[in-house]
Amino acid sequence: MLQKVFKFTGLLIAIVIGTYFLHKTIASQAFLSENLDIINLAYLFNAGFTFLFTTTIILLSKKYKDQIGFIFLAGSFIKTGIFLALIKVNNVEIDKNVFLDFFIPYIICLILEVYYVSRMLKSIK
Repeated sequence: MLQKVFKFTGLLIAIVIGTYFLHKTIASQAFLSENLDIINLAYLFNAGFTFLFTTTIILLSKKYKDQIGFIFLAGSFIKTGIFLALIKVNNVEIDKNVFLDFFIPYIICLILEVYYVSRMLKSIK
């Protein structure tokens, strides 16, 4: 069980750091420097939540293997809600650029979550 957590953590760190620097470089070269703070928040939030959420799913997979799909859907809904609440609390205006700065790390982390959880569920049965 712990080995699965370490494998996922390594994969998450490698992919998130790579896409973070690529995203930040593209935003800097496109003169979108006002969005760099939201990019930092989006990557940190999505990576942290993905780590906690997927680790929880890995640890609960044996006991609640029939409910993992529902837990996954609820976690995705909660993740989006918390991030939108953070944006509202910090009075960040949600325009097209801010949406993309959140959506890119969200999709990257979501793909990792879906890939890893689906692979894990295949091995449980």
